[in-house]
Amino acid sequence: MSLFDRLALFQGGNNNLQTNINNGKSTGEENEPVRNNSLDPSLQPTSNTTSSHSHAGLQAIDPKSGILIKTLKPGDVTNYPRKGDTCTIHYEAFTEKEIQTRRNNPVSFDSSRSRAQVFRFRLGAGQVIDGMDLAVSKMSLGEEVEVAIPHPYAYGVAGYPPVVPPRTTLIFRIELIQFSTVL
Repeated sequence: MSLFDRLALFQGGNNNLQTNINNGKSTGEENEPVRNNSLDPSLQPTSNTTSSHSHAGLQAIDPKSGILIKTLKPGDVTNYPRKGDTCTIHYEAFTEKEIQTRRNNPVSFDSSRSRAQVFRFRLGAGQVIDGMDLAVSKMSLGEEVEVAIPHPYAYGVAGYPPVVPPRTTLIFRIELIQFSTVL
């Protein structure tokens, strides 16, 4: 069962998964991180939860966030980015509603792949939503994942109108292409 299928089974609030980040070049718009610890109970970890660096199946990144991750392609399982590293990724962002209504052919609201341009950001610097920072920090070089990010770690209660409705869980497909440390 794919992560998207698993998410469709949740009957919680109207949550979607998104990151308004532009691959490759910065537009000057940095995503304001949302720091809210109230979790959506519909996205709590399942019994499949294992350590964050063991992506054998659908699991929680950490027990507090409710962020779920599934490995699509393993990385090198050796090299992980650290806070302050500049990460280069490809991503596709969907709302949970889009995944639920168009399960076989969802349309992303933001995608570096559709622009054919990678996205770069500094890990842990508040340049992307908190859920994206957490997810990428758990990925090894070359890894590709699907991630479900509850609204407290995405755009919060307010959302990001008109693209992301209030209290929306976002779904991302992310590939960690490279990262570098700036001294």
